[in-house]
Amino acid sequence: MSMIRVGIADDHPVVLQGVSSLLRTQADIDIRFATGRIGELLELLLDDPVDVLVCDYEFEMDRHADGLNLLNRIRRTVPHTRVLFLSSHSSAYIVSAALDAGAAGFIGKRHEEFANLAAAIRSVNNRNVYVPDSLRSRMMSASANGSNRAGWLNRLSEKEATVVRMICEGLSISDIAGRLNRSPKTVSNQKNAGMKKLGARNDVELAKVMREAES
Repeated sequence: MSMIRVGIADDHPVVLQGVSSLLRTQADIDIRFATGRIGELLELLLDDPVDVLVCDYEFEMDRHADGLNLLNRIRRTVPHTRVLFLSSHSSAYIVSAALDAGAAGFIGKRHEEFANLAAAIRSVNNRNVYVPDSLRSRMMSASANGSNRAGWLNRLSEKEATVVRMICEGLSISDIAGRLNRSPKTVSNQKNAGMKKLGARNDVELAKVMREAES
């Protein structure tokens, strides 16, 4: 049996332990390391190359280690390692941007997706791109409206874009309403409309989409 060398990186200890426990039951997967720190991850990748890296999309303790920035650092370090992102933030834009930048796959942390992690690892190790059906359908829907970065932002009206950017700057609905001379209800509706168009489910995901779309 050909063994798949796997590394795991996630700064949440519970997730790190859960992924390790799940994969240790797979006869064809050899866990070479598990770490919660980016600095250590890059060193480990050089010292003990792996076929597939299961990696969180964002490391809260490193402001330079989220999304595409993290992927670029990993790919510069070990260009032949397949990166499978594991994340609770899975808007269609974030997934599309990661795949376009060279990620081998994207899988959510929800149980129904997480349960397929071993199959996802085998798929990307065989040079396939892995995206769960639930994410694939959202991506196909979004791509019908334009998948490039400019296209995503162009989907917002001028008023929606203004509100979304102010939300991402940390302003509250009431603060924005006061500054723009709009009612809180109007601002809230414009925010929700912008989130829907960008495929973001919450403020954290909205900030990620906007940050990467404007980078």
